[in-house]
Amino acid sequence: MDSKSGELRKLGVRIKLQDQPFQVLQILLERPGDVVTREELRQRIWPSAFVDFDHGLYNAAKRLREALGDVAGTPRFIETLPKRGYRFIGTVVSDDALSSATPIGDGSSSTGISSNPALRPAPKPRFRLVRVFASVAVVASVLIVLGAASVRTRLFGWGRPPRIHSLAVLPLRNLSGDTSQEYLSYGMTEQLITDLAQVSGLKVISHTSVIQYEKSSKPLPQIARELGVDGIVEGTVQRSGNRVRITAQLIYAPEEQHLWAASYDREFQDALALQSSVAAAIIEPIRAKAAVQTSQGRARRSTPSPEALEAYLKGNYALERMGAGDGIEGYESAIMYFKQAISEDPEFAAAYERLAETYDANYAWRPNEIVPLIKATLEKALELDPESADAHLLSANLKLTFDCDLPGAENEYKRVLGLNPNMADAHDQFAYYLHQVGRDQEAGREAQRAQELDPEGQHTRWQLIATGQYEQEIAELHNHLELHPNDGFAYINDGLIDVYYFGGKYRESADALQKAWTLFGFKDVGQGVGKAYAAAGYAGAMRYSAGQMARLYGEHKVWQPDYIAHWYARAGDKEQAIKWLKIELADNNNCRVGLDREPDLVSLRTDPRFQELARRATLH
Repeated sequence: MDSKSGELRKLGVRIKLQDQPFQVLQILLERPGDVVTREELRQRIWPSAFVDFDHGLYNAAKRLREALGDVAGTPRFIETLPKRGYRFIGTVVSDDALSSATPIGDGSSSTGISSNPALRPAPKPRFRLVRVFASVAVVASVLIVLGAASVRTRLFGWGRPPRIHSLAVLPLRNLSGDTSQEYLSYGMTEQLITDLAQVSGLKVISHTSVIQYEKSSKPLPQIARELGVDGIVEGTVQRSGNRVRITAQLIYAPEEQHLWAASYDREFQDALALQSSVAAAIIEPIRAKAAVQTSQGRARRSTPSPEALEAYLKGNYALERMGAGDGIEGYESAIMYFKQAISEDPEFAAAYERLAETYDANYAWRPNEIVPLIKATLEKALELDPESADAHLLSANLKLTFDCDLPGAENEYKRVLGLNPNMADAHDQFAYYLHQVGRDQEAGREAQRAQELDPEGQHTRWQLIATGQYEQEIAELHNHLELHPNDGFAYINDGLIDVYYFGGKYRESADALQKAWTLFGFKDVGQGVGKAYAAAGYAGAMRYSAGQMARLYGEHKVWQPDYIAHWYARAGDKEQAIKWLKIELADNNNCRVGLDREPDLVSLRTDPRFQELARRATLH
């Protein structure tokens, strides 16, 4: 870093860094190893009282980490101390000290050069510079005569395959020219990620974080920095009749060095098996240089018929659009496609698992109606494929949510992570379980691991809410929504509705509630929220939403008694809140682990009726 010119360089190449992130880095380098408080950064960079400091500092730190190729959860340079500030934890060496590689500790100046004279090497005569240029000229001549690539390898070790410890598979491009075939490229990308994620010792970024780069023109080094990886897989999918062609290449992203490339042409019905072949080929150049173990893989129980596979991929595509404006029709489409896949091929294990997952996600069914159906479908999936990580994850969630079998749930979560240690959703949901049973330190580690595997996910929401870091969570959610504007789940389940509420921003919470209703297919209710807020403020908006949810619950169009209870509690209506908590517990077989820890039920905690409900919910 050159503080005078305001430039940051890596291996001589200038890295683009805006002014505020650069100022943050400059201040941190004044005292490497020491904590620089948020207040100090505010006074020096954002002195105006009219600036949204929290949002500005969060974005500056994020951009700085991107420039350094750093990851918040496992930092090499910038360490975050929640609610306090930041600390530079990397080694700092002055230009003058490079020859002796003397680290600079406390007492360094803002230029990054030690203020301790004893640490400064003696000045060097000017003629040494002439020798340097002469040496460079000789090396350049040798490179020209003998060939650059071979000499680089002999002199410096360059040209050796780089180590890859982390990997992102960018969305495979659909070359068919037919947008109706997008489900195929989507499904092939997801399957390739799933196969690679089972490799021990290799971090693989989740599908939800890479989907944003589907049509991105960003250079690969930038994408790698944003995702915190060193390897990138990119490729294409093209279908012609009953044949599918996949091309893929593995790239060491920091230098855009191509390590491997291949093309495969198979019958469409072999597409899933083809992904395993591609994954195995990708792993070879990685395994040779990194501490990863090639997965033994699981033999697929059967090869689905082309008709079954096509229906499965379409159902998968429909399921992933939940909460993006489709309403209940999206669930119904997914159910139809998965049932069609099973009808075409009764031995298709993945179709049973995804059907069970769709049943579980469908918000229009009562638990006493849907849970037996989920369990029966899931049992068939596990019978056909006992090693399915997805099926075991759903089993864990059922044990926690509907059976209150806490030991059984924990064993299932651990089994899932043994089958697929790179499964971000598994780490996330295990973190939720640990949080609900009061093991927050372990929960924090699992949530952080989920965030590393899915950088665009919101896996640490509960931590930020629990510690009162509402502004940071709001900023993260808005960043997420810039990339995924139709993600309804960013508004619920510790999303914008809740974070704005806990942060005292009631107008914004009501706006987020209106947007959520719309994205989940109830535009008319969303409009009613705005009118209710205008007439009776936030309590009115909450009471209206709770009433509408209760109406839809009675019409069998939604199942969300917990939302109804929480919204009535926020509206100050204790009687209705208690009533709907009783309904929820009845629906859930009295299972609601952590009910007494819900932050927006604080107003009910002194009510003996609530205390009895919480006691019953934790007796399992």
